[in-house]
Amino acid sequence: MDGLIKTGKRRTILVSISILLISIITIFFYHSVRAEIDPKKLVQQIIRFSLTVGLLVMVYKGKKWARTISLILFSLAILGVLIALRIEVPFVNKIPLITLILIYSISIYHFGFSKSFKAFFEFENRDLKDFSLLDETLDGSKQ
Repeated sequence: MDGLIKTGKRRTILVSISILLISIITIFFYHSVRAEIDPKKLVQQIIRFSLTVGLLVMVYKGKKWARTISLILFSLAILGVLIALRIEVPFVNKIPLITLILIYSISIYHFGFSKSFKAFFEFENRDLKDFSLLDETLDGSKQ
């Protein structure tokens, strides 16, 4: 594993952790301003968080469909936040939304355009192709 692949692996982990942390913070802030916790909303948010974890694991494993879905979802999230920023509230209340834009923008750049991620992504897919070729070889030798 060369330096570019290692950098891509490390940055992928850091971007994924950032996304998960911002999700946890969003869930916390949503419930902290309420008088009591809405169990139905909390279950929805836990399911969404679990799906986010699953999607990021699949991106890490080099699944092209997961990368595409994550790029689409992060783009939609930025669009939604930009619309939410138009609401007239004090600037202090907009800081978490600006943070969301920053993290999702970094994620889109990393998963879509970063050379280190592309190298890591190809490395992950190359390993999968090597195993499938090995399986075909083993299956062919059994016959």
